[in-house]
Amino acid sequence: MHRHCTRRSSPCGRAVGAVIAAALLVPAVAVAEDAVVVNITGPLKGVLGQKVAYDVELINNAGRNLEKLRVVDVFDEGFHHVASKSPIEFQQTIDLPAGTKKWVKLEFELDGVGRQCHRVEILDQAGKFLGGATECCGVEPPPQPAAATTAPAVPPVLVPPPATVTAPASTVIAPALPAAAAQPRLELAGPTEAVAGTPGTYKATIRNLGTAPTPAGTVKISWDNGLAPLQASEGFSLVGSSFSWNLPAIPAGGFAERDLVLQAEAPATMYSDAPPINARINAELSLGAGIAAADQRTVAIRSTTPRPRPRSIADSGIRLALADLDDPVRVGDATTLVCTIVNAGPTPSGLLDVVIDLPRGARIENGRVLFDPLEVPPGGQKMVEVSYIVSEPGRYTASAGATSGTLTGSLARECETEFLPR
Repeated sequence: MHRHCTRRSSPCGRAVGAVIAAALLVPAVAVAEDAVVVNITGPLKGVLGQKVAYDVELINNAGRNLEKLRVVDVFDEGFHHVASKSPIEFQQTIDLPAGTKKWVKLEFELDGVGRQCHRVEILDQAGKFLGGATECCGVEPPPQPAAATTAPAVPPVLVPPPATVTAPASTVIAPALPAAAAQPRLELAGPTEAVAGTPGTYKATIRNLGTAPTPAGTVKISWDNGLAPLQASEGFSLVGSSFSWNLPAIPAGGFAERDLVLQAEAPATMYSDAPPINARINAELSLGAGIAAADQRTVAIRSTTPRPRPRSIADSGIRLALADLDDPVRVGDATTLVCTIVNAGPTPSGLLDVVIDLPRGARIENGRVLFDPLEVPPGGQKMVEVSYIVSEPGRYTASAGATSGTLTGSLARECETEFLPR
């Protein structure tokens, strides 16, 4: 039973959780004044103490994306909600892309006899009214057990039906039921987290909530990189990264299911300490020429591969040597330092930065010589050299170092040279 209402009400401060169904693509939406069309479906009659549930359909009629919508419900005292007294506001806001619709579910316990109503209103973050609807339920007391009697049984008497009586203005008369129509709903269920190398089962359930059968159609499930198919329900067709099945007509109140198993995969360069990657699974229901419903699932995929322990420059087989060609040497004469880099490992060294620090007092500006990065092949070696002089006799110490952008640690060596007086 659907009814629409545009009366505004005051904002609400309490919050409750919401069960939100999947977004459905809407081929065409009836023209309405409100940006969000609200339809409430649920029981029109109930018994005191009974638990009732209402499905609230939210349709984006604005022609643009609507984000962070607030869902507020105001209800009579004859309705009891487990979270709090009226009014309540859902903790979870809703995004409605243009041309889509979503569902939320409301559950109450009937606490009061008589006509009990509740109203759903949709507000934006600034509290602006975007749409609403009201639904009522006639609550009756529980039936009383028949009194015991010892009167003899009498044959039933046929009583003619009473004459039709026009209800007074205060009497509530339920509106006529809508014409028979199919109302398909598609839900995609499955895990939202996965470890690389493990399979997960995803099930698409198509329900007909209407009063007439659906036409025959197809359902398609597709997936992003990071997931690989292992198996699926019989009758599928595999095209690229998607499965599709032909669906027969679904009777009113009936349903159909199709499932598949997808294995999570992670890139070879992804390690267990890295953030998960997200892969989406999309389900689409097509009836006739257009998409009648859609749902989506996002899976966070984690790797189990431990990050390899970084190799140090020493563990890689790189060796560093520093020697002087002349020792001792006279003050005023030059000595030459030779720095040799040897790769005793099985793989190329990668680019190495080599620097030689000269002793204090050497006639080289800043006392440091930095060479262009060099790479040493496996089993090979390379040398760099520099000459310097000093003006005072004594023992002078030079040093050399090597570092790598891909290896941890560093290498260092020293060389002492004696300079004699003239």
